[in-house]
Amino acid sequence: MLRAANYFEPRPIPDPPYWVVSKTVVRWQQMLGKTKLKGYWQEMAVLNQLASELPSGETLAWLDEVKRTVQRGKLQQDRQLLYKALIMLRNLADTELGMCPYDVQLLCVMAMMDGYLVQLAPGEGKTLTLGVLAVLQAWSGKPCHVITANDYLAKRDVETLMPLFQAAGIQATAVTQEMSSDQKRESYGCSIIYSTSKQLLADFLHDKLRFGGMPSRSKLSLNRLTATETDFLMPGIFAVIVDEADSILIDDATTPLIISAPEPNLLLREAVMKAKALLDLMQPGLHYKLEKEQSGVRFYAPGDALLADHLPDFPRLWHSKKRLEDLMFQAIMARDHFKLDQHYVIQDGKVEIVDESTGRVMPGRSWSYGLHQSVEERAGVELTDPSKTMEKMSFQNFFKLYHQMTGASGTLQNIHDEVYYNYRRLILNVPPRVPSKLVVAPFQLFHNREHKIAALIAQVKALHAEQKPILIGTRRISDSEDLAAHLIAAGLYIKILNAKFHAQEAEIIAQAGELGRITLATNMAGRGTDIKLVPAALTLGGLQVIMFEPHESARIDWQLFGRAGRQGQPGYAYPLVALDDEILVKNLFRFERLVMQTIRWMPAKPGQWLLNYYVELAQQRAQNKAFAKRRRINKSTREAKERLSFIKGTS
Repeated sequence: MLRAANYFEPRPIPDPPYWVVSKTVVRWQQMLGKTKLKGYWQEMAVLNQLASELPSGETLAWLDEVKRTVQRGKLQQDRQLLYKALIMLRNLADTELGMCPYDVQLLCVMAMMDGYLVQLAPGEGKTLTLGVLAVLQAWSGKPCHVITANDYLAKRDVETLMPLFQAAGIQATAVTQEMSSDQKRESYGCSIIYSTSKQLLADFLHDKLRFGGMPSRSKLSLNRLTATETDFLMPGIFAVIVDEADSILIDDATTPLIISAPEPNLLLREAVMKAKALLDLMQPGLHYKLEKEQSGVRFYAPGDALLADHLPDFPRLWHSKKRLEDLMFQAIMARDHFKLDQHYVIQDGKVEIVDESTGRVMPGRSWSYGLHQSVEERAGVELTDPSKTMEKMSFQNFFKLYHQMTGASGTLQNIHDEVYYNYRRLILNVPPRVPSKLVVAPFQLFHNREHKIAALIAQVKALHAEQKPILIGTRRISDSEDLAAHLIAAGLYIKILNAKFHAQEAEIIAQAGELGRITLATNMAGRGTDIKLVPAALTLGGLQVIMFEPHESARIDWQLFGRAGRQGQPGYAYPLVALDDEILVKNLFRFERLVMQTIRWMPAKPGQWLLNYYVELAQQRAQNKAFAKRRRINKSTREAKERLSFIKGTS
């Protein structure tokens, strides 16, 4: 059983600063960014001078001294000892891994030790950089969690860095979804844990549920006196290092992770089936209209009449007009919004939700309030029991519980204000070690999807004739499968990587850099994926990336482009866009799309400028909507917490 003295309790969630204060601090930091970066380069010069004056092999003698200093929490203040620790870890990485960290990587470690989030270009070696930082954190004797985008990357990174961890006297492991509770409990005893944010938050909430509230040392001591000890999975939380920080800290920030338990509800099952049957009698535009951003539904007179006629058919709980409209909204969303092979897949006769940002299946996850059952009924699979919420927390609030938080990504641009407002963290942009040779072609505009597919096939054929390795990126599983069918019909051999083929991920990625290889992938081949090119492919111009459709954030576009041109290698990216792409239809006004139709008759330069402008405008509007939604959810969460605190305080 875990003793109170060995538990690292979460810190209280701090209140965010005023928005105007947040923007002022960020603007001041951006003004001083180059000066701060220059200061870190000066520190690197001191570090390298110190390393050059040392006899060979002397650095290992510092190990015990560095560990003692870190355990006292003095490493950040004692910069000379920090330099020694980094020199020692650089030598260990070179000896044990055959990878000697570059100056830019050690500079990033120092900046993250100071609390910055670091923007480091794709391919600059974030895996090794974060591994070195994790060792420094783990020497403190407090748990250090390293967040990766998925289980595959967690296991890959631990396996890659294990010789370094062992040489530094640190135990490290990956905690993944398929592990049993006993395996997780044992793994959480290690100093460094690689895992996903979803896995760590789920295990934290399970511990909170077992404990009966937020754990603390004082409560643990009291429970020990009353012989009501809790068998925790985690020994608490202290330091976290977030890889792909923009995706995890911003894009997924307000998404709640819910711990639930099945609760049989025969009346809901009956109501869901009747709602589907009633909806089959309705047509969008005639009987109802989905509100903007799918926030609700408005029924027209014919729809109201149908609801009134069929209301007696439903169980009595849905005999109120408002309850019935809520139920029908779920049925409408299941038919008109949530699409097979985009939002979910069918595996083993079950509806499995797909994470749109990563393209991966999220086993065990379900939608709430009867929506999951509505999707199951629409998909024609057996209905599961609805879930009763036991515990929930947003990822944003979870990361605020850590005492120390830092991270890195290749795409932290345009989120400085939101990062500081939510996490009190500033961003340092670190230039790449070598100039990028990645060439990103201008957007190619097509009248519709069919024309775009035809052009893509012609482009793939031309590149494939030269034996260049090709990566085609799509936003949806359905698009990857549709394109695959077209490419196969054109006589091309391809490999598909999407949520349905996740078991072959490592094999497909390992082969993607070979001559003549064509890989068709969803966002699974975006963040964190390192495609190793054979030497002959480099002489042919490197990896050729084709983006089938712009994403809602330009940051995700650049994550895909960043699979090519890594570490100064050559590479090429071709972004495609059609007038009927979802990003344009949802975020541009009709007259703006009409103007885009005239681009083909314009001179090249003004036409290209206007095309780039409208794509960027659509993406900026999509990001503004997402940011506004995150702020609303964040505000409502704080207000609910304040109301609950008031109720508890007055009861």
